[in-house]
Amino acid sequence: MSDWAERNDPEERRRATMAAAKTRTTLIDRWSQEDVGKLEIWAERARAAALHARPGMRVLDIGCGAMALEGMLPEGCTYLPMDCVARDDRTIIRDLNREPFPEIEADMAFGLGVLEYLYDVPRFLRRLRKAVPRALLSYHPLDCNIGRDRWSLGWVNALNSAELAALLRHAGFKSVEVVPYKPKLLFYLVERAPANP
Repeated sequence: MSDWAERNDPEERRRATMAAAKTRTTLIDRWSQEDVGKLEIWAERARAAALHARPGMRVLDIGCGAMALEGMLPEGCTYLPMDCVARDDRTIIRDLNREPFPEIEADMAFGLGVLEYLYDVPRFLRRLRKAVPRALLSYHPLDCNIGRDRWSLGWVNALNSAELAALLRHAGFKSVEVVPYKPKLLFYLVERAPANP
């Protein structure tokens, strides 16, 4: 299985990303590929993230891709997939670079491999905080990815870990926990109110 970043020349990817950035548009063609999100490393990430969900939660999967998270959630969870293209008939279709966050009832949101592709991260985080009380987001912070060509990966922003944590707090999340996942990829577990002991 391959990904857009593996199928295309790095210079071609860089040009496509920079052209999209000029108009702040999402590379919908990339996300429309049939095999998107089916990489094993993405399934591993979903497996690690799912450990932070609790049984019986209504879970919003932002940028759901192949929906790997669904089968890894604890018993009794309700799965709500969201992406910029339809993945199945349940998909809430939203291009978060252009459209408002949906009004939805969920206990927790997961945004795995989403933040890197958003032009206005602060706006997204404010809307996320209003929508859900708890979220787990993944991000490749700049300080953990020095020298990495973000444009060629389709990434349109470059925050370091401290900047993202500050944006999360500024958006109104009272609890921000940085959870190490891999050397170049961190999880950010956030809650509107501190968790009860």
